[in-house]
Amino acid sequence: MAGRDPRDLVGGKLEPRRAQRVFRRVDVRCFVHLRAFPSVVPWIRSAAPPDPEEQRVSAEPLRIDVTGPVGLVEIRRPDRRNAIDAATAARLVEAVARLDADPAVSAIVLCGQGGDLSSGADMAEPAPDPADVPWRQTPHARLLRAVRTSALPVVAAVEGWALGLGVGLVGASTYAVAGASARFGLPEAQFGFFPMGAAPNVVRRVRPDVVLRWALTGRRFGAAEAAAHALVTDVVPAGEALTAARELAAGLGSAPRHVVTAGMAWLRQWAGHAVGPLDDWSEEHMTFAEPPPEE
Repeated sequence: MAGRDPRDLVGGKLEPRRAQRVFRRVDVRCFVHLRAFPSVVPWIRSAAPPDPEEQRVSAEPLRIDVTGPVGLVEIRRPDRRNAIDAATAARLVEAVARLDADPAVSAIVLCGQGGDLSSGADMAEPAPDPADVPWRQTPHARLLRAVRTSALPVVAAVEGWALGLGVGLVGASTYAVAGASARFGLPEAQFGFFPMGAAPNVVRRVRPDVVLRWALTGRRFGAAEAAAHALVTDVVPAGEALTAARELAAGLGSAPRHVVTAGMAWLRQWAGHAVGPLDDWSEEHMTFAEPPPEE
């Protein structure tokens, strides 16, 4: 067989779509002596272009799935560690609103594809000028507000990283389940600003002095420390965060929906965190990368 064109093995002439189907079924190991066919790998790649449908699905920034009383919202930008740009934030706001309005849904799970909840706001996207767009009107602020004020309990699942805005989402959620290997951090200081968007949401559960230490040092910390300071409510073995979050959400959603929404209204009232003051405080103190001029 040495010296033969590997295309002869499948008839020599394949339309790209047929090649796609063939090579999906053929384990590359079946060629055994790939070194005898140095052209086989690039030919396979060129003959089997990505399926347009798969490209479309992978390009979607999020996925919504409803199973029983649980609505799942999954951030799907794994190539960016699920960093959230303005468009994705807007889609997430719509997703939470849609599930809030669905009479069949009584609890929400928020997670990220590949385990990372989110590495924060997408730094590749220019931040809006606060003079032009008040913080409360930005998609990221709307996202935190949507999670924080949802009519249904939101359970965040963190298996890998939650940074910056990702930590804000953890704090804004009603519950947060972390795998033992999960990592957290508020790294905004290294970019020249204090995390005024995430901090007010985190401080709902964590002592202010602890939040300040995390924010000023920017250091990363694990699930055990996050649980010790109540940032996360549950720690499970690595790899089990999403399963545990689904189970918790299913338990919460087992109550009648009107009971669930009444309970959430009570929780918000008891916590005493109105939406306006949180957003106003963030906007008033929002300081971006450029330091003030020296006098």
